[in-house]
Amino acid sequence: MRSRDGGEQLKPSQEELEYQRQWLGQLKLSHQDFLTKRRKAVAQGVVIAAAKREQFAADASFSDFYAGAFTYLLTQYLWQQTGDEPASRILVNVGRSTRILARERGNLQDPEIETNLSKQNANTPIYFTRLSSQAAEAVVTQVNGDSAELWLGGLDSQTLEAFKKDAIFTVLNPQGGDQGLVKLESRQGLVGRGKLLQTAQPGGQLQPGTLLQERIRSIPSDLTLKIGLDDSLENNTTQQAKQALQAIPRIEPLPLSQQEVQYVFGRMTEAKYQKLQKKTVSNLPAIGSFGLFLSTLDQIIPGSFGSSGEAVSAAVKRLQPKFKSLLAARIVKQMLGNTNTSQINVKATMNIAGSNEILSETFPIRGVQKGTGVSKQPAPIKPINSPGSGVQKLSVGTQIAFQVQNNESRPLYISILVIDAQGEMTVIFPNDWSASEDAALVEAGQKQVIPEIGKDSFKLIIGEPLGISEALIIASTVPLRTSLKALKEIAQSRGVVNRSTPLNLADDADKLLDVTNSLLNDLDTGTRGGINVEGIQLPAGVRGVDTKKLAAMAITFEVVA
Repeated sequence: MRSRDGGEQLKPSQEELEYQRQWLGQLKLSHQDFLTKRRKAVAQGVVIAAAKREQFAADASFSDFYAGAFTYLLTQYLWQQTGDEPASRILVNVGRSTRILARERGNLQDPEIETNLSKQNANTPIYFTRLSSQAAEAVVTQVNGDSAELWLGGLDSQTLEAFKKDAIFTVLNPQGGDQGLVKLESRQGLVGRGKLLQTAQPGGQLQPGTLLQERIRSIPSDLTLKIGLDDSLENNTTQQAKQALQAIPRIEPLPLSQQEVQYVFGRMTEAKYQKLQKKTVSNLPAIGSFGLFLSTLDQIIPGSFGSSGEAVSAAVKRLQPKFKSLLAARIVKQMLGNTNTSQINVKATMNIAGSNEILSETFPIRGVQKGTGVSKQPAPIKPINSPGSGVQKLSVGTQIAFQVQNNESRPLYISILVIDAQGEMTVIFPNDWSASEDAALVEAGQKQVIPEIGKDSFKLIIGEPLGISEALIIASTVPLRTSLKALKEIAQSRGVVNRSTPLNLADDADKLLDVTNSLLNDLDTGTRGGINVEGIQLPAGVRGVDTKKLAAMAITFEVVA
């Protein structure tokens, strides 16, 4: 089905009417029979819409390709499905992701579902048949000796840049066991080329249809923040902005509509102002001022605009700390998140402080499956009692706490970061800067509440800015030594030694990037130290993150007045 403008006056083309007549003939239906059945209800099945009828179901830009946001996310979700969830539950979970992705790009998009199933078939699974399959990130489509072409339809859209090359996949046998490793050599869109590194059986070969799961993602050491240059800028202004942005390390200025950008540098024009005003965007900057928009130009980055008379070079210089903060947030939020693929058995919840009321919970499904042997599990991210948007809304002043449950037979090192709507980052845990690295340790089978009433001297209270925020809970089997050392040095420089308190890094973007790089280096060191015994080699210039050593779980929430 498709939608077109026109309302009651819309008329199908002659080609469409002829196509309909062909089908009615094959189905042996008269035109009147067809109208009678059509007016009764949806057929015995399910109709899924990518957006409400008054909304745009727009294409979204991903890493070097475009696709419908809902279509991509639905496809990726189904690749991760191992049970037989009904279509209604799947749409709830995919709809939540679609809203978040669309909102990040300045669009409102609410997928919908309409069913006409009998009561006994109300929970019919998505494919109308009982399904038992392996979750996967890729499948082998063609084989030529040890080389293979891969379809990467199961990769999370936010982590695609960690799968350009050098990532490692586990080859699955029909029972879901490991039977080898494949190294990604290149990727274009969702088509990749890979090489078989090793097999469990001597002489083993890849076969078309073989499923692959992520083992190690390779995050480029020189990952950039891509800034689009608004088309409305005059040529001279565009060149000045481009030159100023190119002078900033790891900032990549790009023309719009050619490839994916994370943000857009532009001027607030009268037309933009009126458009944003109609969308009830608050705290609009002055017309003529320079600042940052989301990639669709339908939302602004709060606090990024200056005065209306500011020169473009001065605006870029003013925004340098913001660029660094947004780059650091992108690294930890997009590159590390591996809730679907991690094999660590851990669970994190966000609660109302001092109560058992769970606001949201998240856990790696594959880690839970490993620990229980149960293949059918609920969705990995589950907001509780969330309103229609699928994202938990928390009012300013709400007091919260996090709880981390370590279900592994080994200790886990925990870190919790919160990234607010402005892209600023706060380290919530670890927070005892006078202690050793064991301060971040949660022992096997134990749980940790953060902050713990009666022990910690601080409270976590929701505050401004309003908008979408994200908590990233990192659980690692290897110590996070260098990142903890970097945090201690920042704490000491601010005089917060021997105090148990979160560390806000918003006012020091350079140190924020240092902490982010230290975290990646810790994870890379742990990954390389573990894979050497398996004969896996990672090249210089990338930081490896092993699904057997890291779980990075996100909880998204919206701060409201």
